[in-house]
Amino acid sequence: MGVNIAFTDWNGISPDYNWVGIKNFTNFIKDPRALQPILNSMKFAVLGTIGSNVASLGLAMIANHNCGKFGNVVKLLFFIPVCFSSILTAFVWGFIYKEVFSQLFHIKSLLGNITWVIPAITLMGIWNSCGINMLIYLSGLKSVPADLYEAATMDGASAWDKFKNITLPFLNSAFTVCCTLSLTSWLREFAMTLSATGGGPGGSSRTISIYIYENLYSYNKAGYGQAVALIFAVFLIFIGNVVSGFFRRREVEQ
Repeated sequence: MGVNIAFTDWNGISPDYNWVGIKNFTNFIKDPRALQPILNSMKFAVLGTIGSNVASLGLAMIANHNCGKFGNVVKLLFFIPVCFSSILTAFVWGFIYKEVFSQLFHIKSLLGNITWVIPAITLMGIWNSCGINMLIYLSGLKSVPADLYEAATMDGASAWDKFKNITLPFLNSAFTVCCTLSLTSWLREFAMTLSATGGGPGGSSRTISIYIYENLYSYNKAGYGQAVALIFAVFLIFIGNVVSGFFRRREVEQ
């Protein structure tokens, strides 16, 4: 149904609509308003993918250390934020940015700052979701033979050498899953941003998903919005396969 609607001028309400061919697709290419949401989505993807995987791997390495009887408690504490919905996360962090940050650092909410709104929302998303990637990385760390670290220690390898030459190669399969899922997820960023800022201030956090949503439901341009959604879906499939293929080739090389 969505593919059919993408080639019409349907407003989302009327039972009648007209076939317009590829007009919606050409209008999207020509629409200057679409550029900022595309750039914002790219910023979210870069910051979110890097930040999420670095944080997740760091937490996994902490959880992988022998924490004695508190080991499961540590893992639970790291995973708890995943249980929060995007809307609840936006509410909690909105309060933190507005009330806590203003008291501690004497600054206004970062969600109202054009420059810092995307990094601020990215931090919220990383806190909310990195627990899942942490478990994937943790399972990869558990698969590393302990005798490799022991042999490296006897050879005088530093902690960085062991991480670079032993840990990272064994995590290639985990990188394939985590980086692909993180990238496509951050490109689709929608609910948390819509709840926290509505795409503001001044459109500085409006993503392509919010752009699609506004055209579908706010501007009554369902045909156009669906055309953009179709283009976006194809792009996500393409970029997901490219990233996944890149990491899978590295797995084979290793």
